[in-house]
Amino acid sequence: MKNISIIAATISGNRGAEAMLTTTIGRIRERYKNCHFNVFSYYPKRDQTILNDPSITVYSATPLYLVGVLFPLSIALFILKLTPIKSLQSLIPASVRAINESDAFIDLAGVSFIDGREKFLPYNILTLTPAFLLKTPVLKFSQAMGPFKHRINRFFAAHTLSFCKHIFARGEQTLAHLNEINLSNVFPEPVADVAFLHKQSDSLSQESEKELDAFLQNFNTHSAKTIGICPSSVLATKLKNQGEDYCTTISNLCSKLISSGHTIVLFPNATRFDQGESLRNNDLPVIKEIEKLLLKQKPSERNIFAVDFDINTHGIKQIIDRCDSVMVSRFHAMIAALSNQKPVMVIGWSHKYYEVMKSFNLENMVFDFSDIDSNSAYPKLIQALDNATDISTEIASGYSKAQASSSQQFDYLFQLLDENQG
Repeated sequence: MKNISIIAATISGNRGAEAMLTTTIGRIRERYKNCHFNVFSYYPKRDQTILNDPSITVYSATPLYLVGVLFPLSIALFILKLTPIKSLQSLIPASVRAINESDAFIDLAGVSFIDGREKFLPYNILTLTPAFLLKTPVLKFSQAMGPFKHRINRFFAAHTLSFCKHIFARGEQTLAHLNEINLSNVFPEPVADVAFLHKQSDSLSQESEKELDAFLQNFNTHSAKTIGICPSSVLATKLKNQGEDYCTTISNLCSKLISSGHTIVLFPNATRFDQGESLRNNDLPVIKEIEKLLLKQKPSERNIFAVDFDINTHGIKQIIDRCDSVMVSRFHAMIAALSNQKPVMVIGWSHKYYEVMKSFNLENMVFDFSDIDSNSAYPKLIQALDNATDISTEIASGYSKAQASSSQQFDYLFQLLDENQG
């Protein structure tokens, strides 16, 4: 039986992480029917609650658990493996032994080792170190990394990543960044995100299904052109720290769209309903604030629909599928829109958005959050609606290529697992 460990992704919280995790498990299961998965989650309690699958064990990957358990006790197990007294290994926690017994250790971090995000360096390193110590092959699946201009980030990235069995870059820029630090374990071409291979059957949770059905039924009755807008708590926080009001910008844009006869659907790509107003991996408070501002401007308006419940990747795709076009500030909401072949405009903060959209010849629909406001965003969205057929055709022509690209990382994994079996 194959035993696979996966880290840096969750079932709850960030639904991009969920899309990558469930897709990875789904594609591996198609190849190896009898496979056990160890999921090292940032939200272990919540993930255990919504998961009902005996072939998946959820362990903690919180910073405290990494520092207090996984890292030190992987060192302990490493030492014990050098001694002839094998019985002592049973004293090591199951989470550490699971890594030791795994055929592969897959890192699904969406971004890692990026200049300006040095505060995340310890987590980027510690998520991988236990597997390095226990000689479990580490694969970094498609993700954004770099640039590595900052000395500290460059040093730790070059040193840490050199221990990986293989690394897959998500986009040309990430590949160029990795090549700058002279790594020999990088796949020779960019590889599309795992989520391009997501299927409905991959879902591991059933969340708010009744609420979602009612929500879809409500806005399906509207004949006006429907525009889905996925805001981001990450951007809301970034702009707030710069003294700007993201929610007001988005609500003003929505107001313009409603005034021109459109229906607005506000949906998240990160939800932690039980955390209330916390913005950590939670877009629901941002949606709530945008809706509040909108209703102040248009108190009698009925063309506003806002998700206020937990929702998984499949549910998000169902919402997108019922929209005529979407504007997103979340990376995997962009991928969900592309998967549904919907015209999509992106307001992002990293090169990772541009790289993906460029592969679909839609780079002109990507904007940095610092360069756009409600006045400049409005005509772009209208343009997307007016050219919906051409844009959808463009997306369709590039989608199979994206799936083929993404599949390469699984081909590599399967070859590795088959060779180890032999």
